[in-house]
Amino acid sequence: MDISHYHLTQMPQQGQAEEVAADFGGMQVECYENEVPHFAGPEIDRLYGHLFCSLSYFEMARQAAGASTYVARKNGKPVSVLLYMRTAHEVTVINEYASLAEEEIRRFASFMFNTFASVWMISFQKIQTEVRSIGRPCHAVACTEDMVISLPATVKEYETAVGKNMRRNIKRYTNALEKNFPTWRYRVCLGNEVGEQEIRDIIALSCVRMKSKNIVPRFTEEETQWIVDFARRCGLVGVMTIDGKVCAGAIGFRIGDSYAMHVIAHDPKYNGYSLGILCYYRTICEGIERGGRRFHLLQGQYEYKYRLLARRQDIITLDVYRSRVHAAAYGMHILKRAWNGRIRLVKQWLLHDIEHCEGKVYRLISKAVNAIRAAKRSGAGMEGML
Repeated sequence: MDISHYHLTQMPQQGQAEEVAADFGGMQVECYENEVPHFAGPEIDRLYGHLFCSLSYFEMARQAAGASTYVARKNGKPVSVLLYMRTAHEVTVINEYASLAEEEIRRFASFMFNTFASVWMISFQKIQTEVRSIGRPCHAVACTEDMVISLPATVKEYETAVGKNMRRNIKRYTNALEKNFPTWRYRVCLGNEVGEQEIRDIIALSCVRMKSKNIVPRFTEEETQWIVDFARRCGLVGVMTIDGKVCAGAIGFRIGDSYAMHVIAHDPKYNGYSLGILCYYRTICEGIERGGRRFHLLQGQYEYKYRLLARRQDIITLDVYRSRVHAAAYGMHILKRAWNGRIRLVKQWLLHDIEHCEGKVYRLISKAVNAIRAAKRSGAGMEGML
């Protein structure tokens, strides 16, 4: 079947699954309407290796209900599996933080526009890619970041790479804990090795920290239970205790050949011991021992993540339009996206980049920004300023 001559002009009935297949120069492409086939979850994990791309996460976040599935195969093996939602005029890809080659984006867009004649816009909400030539009108805006560590083959290589200062600090913090808290222990648990209460204790410590910054904790009971269940399947959980009580911890998951940190927390009573850094460092080393290729520290351009050798990968929102006429119909949408992108760049400069700028004026601005942030966290009525 020549896909360029195939058009599906009507939406399938609710619950009806349709499969549309086509050949793109040796690449077999198929589409499962209103269906997520059984093989999709494992293949998504293998291909993209990211928590926010995992089918399990979609299901917990209630993003997978009613989703359709696009699959591209080469020699029978999937090279791309994308879940999407389709309305009359729009297709929205729900895979987030996936690294997609520009070629795959072009192929997906061509398939959707040629298959569904009513679609005007295709939206990739959060992906990692470099846009050069999609071949259609498009608009890309950086919306967040993923801090990613490319893991070396051995822990020794990682210890060497983080540098002398980090190694010295890790040793100093560890020695201080051992001296002042002889019952201090840290262990890494895999799957069913970790207890539910320990996971809940780590989440509770995270909630305490959020509240101390005037942030409403995001963890519902449903998400907490999902974390417990998912950790039993593919968890990498670091638990730090003093006198047998959880004082810090890190909850991560293995997705494909990568790890993703989901929760990191410590008891504020031990702020002087950098328990968070210790948890990060030891959990990352465990990921290396177990053959991981990447460790995703997710959002937040904190200096300590750079010291742990994370590098920023910009995550973008990408909208692809059928034609310039259709792009014009989304003029206000494009302007809003662009405005939000500019605001994010200004915030990024004020909160992160300015600290690395030389000059008295930049230092004064940085001090003012830090003072505003401190006032905001103390509840001084400045919530809307940053």
